[in-house]
Amino acid sequence: MKNVNTIILAVLCVAVGILYVLHFSSNKCDVQSQQTASTEKQTVSIDSFPIAYVNVDTLLMTYQYAKDLNESLLKKQEKSRKELAEKDARIRADYTAYLKMVEAYKNKIATGQILTQETKEKEEAILIKEETRLNKKNQELKDLDQRLNQELFLEQQKLNSQLRDTINAFFAIYNQDKRYKMIFCDTGNDNIFFAEDYLNITGEVVEALNKQYKPVQK
Repeated sequence: MKNVNTIILAVLCVAVGILYVLHFSSNKCDVQSQQTASTEKQTVSIDSFPIAYVNVDTLLMTYQYAKDLNESLLKKQEKSRKELAEKDARIRADYTAYLKMVEAYKNKIATGQILTQETKEKEEAILIKEETRLNKKNQELKDLDQRLNQELFLEQQKLNSQLRDTINAFFAIYNQDKRYKMIFCDTGNDNIFFAEDYLNITGEVVEALNKQYKPVQK
């Protein structure tokens, strides 16, 4: 009986040893598999998948030249707004004065201060002349508003063109080594729903653009 127990115990020890070996062998395989997968993922890089993208929103917010162009346009917009507001304020003041003239004329008629037709016609002629002048000023204000808006639109188009030309010229040099076969632009995730992080080259592009722009800034 004792011999039987000894044999059973020996078999159990061997079995446990086999399970121990199998367990760690399996873990080792899993680790190796994970390492292989990680290595394969790292291998699938720019060299094997030569495309990239730039987030335009981030570029416009961090590229100093784009920020300066935007600031320049905002200053022009503020200048136009101020000019329109000043002219509008003067016209409003004149119109208030005109309404007082009309009210005074009506009071004169009501109280009998205007006794002759000639005097009445002179008073009315003055009011008509002032009304005509105010209408002309209002039209001039509308024309000015339209002209300034058109100028701002053309200025924005020009600045956008300058920025686009600068970026295009940069990429022509940036990709001289033909490292990328295609570089996408992404605006607010409208063009690219998902991409691996290593395909996003916005940071390095902005850094290079700013380095290029700083000497010009000085």
